[in-house]
Amino acid sequence: MGYSFRLGIGRESSRLDLLQNGEISISREWSEARDMGKQLFEAIDGILKEVGLEPASVPSFHIETDIPDSFTSVKIAQSVAKAWEYGAESL
Repeated sequence: MGYSFRLGIGRESSRLDLLQNGEISISREWSEARDMGKQLFEAIDGILKEVGLEPASVPSFHIETDIPDSFTSVKIAQSVAKAWEYGAESL
């Protein structure tokens, strides 16, 4: 039973999915409002609490986007994903 996060970032909105064995288990979506960090951390926290998982249960974090990597929202998301996976490896 493998869990992972998948974050889709668009120009108008973003969506975080918790995948279980490649299938969407639960999602959170929000509109672009120049607050990716806040929205992303709230989505992660809400999903984990709703399904009763500890962060260590979700070792991978993938990003899919159709906007340039130079956008601040993408950079923030990439930083969160790298930190998340590094933390998961350390546990």
